[in-house]
Amino acid sequence: MKKSLVTGITLLIGLALPAMAMAAIDCMSCHGSTGAKTPLHGYKVGYEVSGHATHGNARYANAEGCQRCHTHEGYLQYVEMGFDTAKFDAFALPKGADGKPAPPPFIAYPSQPGCFTCHDSHTTGDFGLRTQKADPKTKAVTNQKITLYNKVVYDGGTGNLCASCHQARGDAKAAIPAGKGALSPRVVHHHGPEADMLVGTNGWEFAGKKYGSSPHYMMVKDTCVACHMSQPKGRFSFSPKVGGHAFTVVGDVHEAEVANVSSCVSCHKDVKTVAAKKYIDTGFVLRDTVYFNIKAKADYDGDGTVEFVQAEVQGLLDKFVNKQGTGVMQTMANPMFTKEGKFANSKAVYTNDQLGAYANFLYVIEDKSLGLHNTTYALQLLFDSLQALDPKFDVSKRP
Repeated sequence: MKKSLVTGITLLIGLALPAMAMAAIDCMSCHGSTGAKTPLHGYKVGYEVSGHATHGNARYANAEGCQRCHTHEGYLQYVEMGFDTAKFDAFALPKGADGKPAPPPFIAYPSQPGCFTCHDSHTTGDFGLRTQKADPKTKAVTNQKITLYNKVVYDGGTGNLCASCHQARGDAKAAIPAGKGALSPRVVHHHGPEADMLVGTNGWEFAGKKYGSSPHYMMVKDTCVACHMSQPKGRFSFSPKVGGHAFTVVGDVHEAEVANVSSCVSCHKDVKTVAAKKYIDTGFVLRDTVYFNIKAKADYDGDGTVEFVQAEVQGLLDKFVNKQGTGVMQTMANPMFTKEGKFANSKAVYTNDQLGAYANFLYVIEDKSLGLHNTTYALQLLFDSLQALDPKFDVSKRP
């Protein structure tokens, strides 16, 4: 009886799964109690402390284009659409027969992103990424490129999976003039424009200025994955909060913030982290309490000392808004922020360059690397934005 039951179950599974999957799947290599080749439980421990698991975005984001990245089901729809943001937005913001907006296609009780959001494990049996395709004959794997909102193509290896969501939610060049001078809290860069920043695109670029890029995008194979999922030896005993499926470069280890620099040392031989000293407490506080000890090439923030790159970028951000109330966006005509550093919700009509400067300020903040992803581009945007708001601002150190 037992043998016939097992045989029957095996036949049912064989009928249910594609032939390709049947050839590739070895269930016990992942799910076995002993000898498993893939440490799924270890991956799960890291994922459970990641923002993908803890932010709870699936519940509040079940509307419009948000579900594309904030819900498991929405992301799978996005995959089926070939990662075409315009196509998904048209789907998520439909129009009725009269041309007026129709109710969006809500997903009932959406799921938080999980393992199978990014990985297509049971179709191919190898945990392939959703952005990867394997040739049936040669088995060669290719990574699908991601077209950003401003039509710039991101091609960063396995990091393309990350870029499919971690990109700006608009084209700054088009969106800012379309705002007709109105100030809005978010503008175009949302909460994760890292792909745009890494490439060096989609900031508000001022007329007559030239823009460049740091080499990370071109030199780091697999881009995001190489740095954010790098695993030093003994990583699981090191901390599940650093690297791996936690995706963090800096995390808590024995009640102290520690950085994983295992992927950095190939280029930055002596890189380590030091305690951060600069903060602004106006809602733009650093997420981490450490800086990487990568020295800046100049005193960009003009405080008289050449500091680490992140400290210099933080110093420039302080010139926009700070706790003393002296930031240029706090003291300009029709301030964008109050003396206390709160968004002013001003109803004034601003120029495109003023709104672009505000957008660049948010862009650098939302990138969350304080200039490390693309130091050159971040600094250029901040210098030009400060000059646009205050023509007297010294831009002689602009890279």
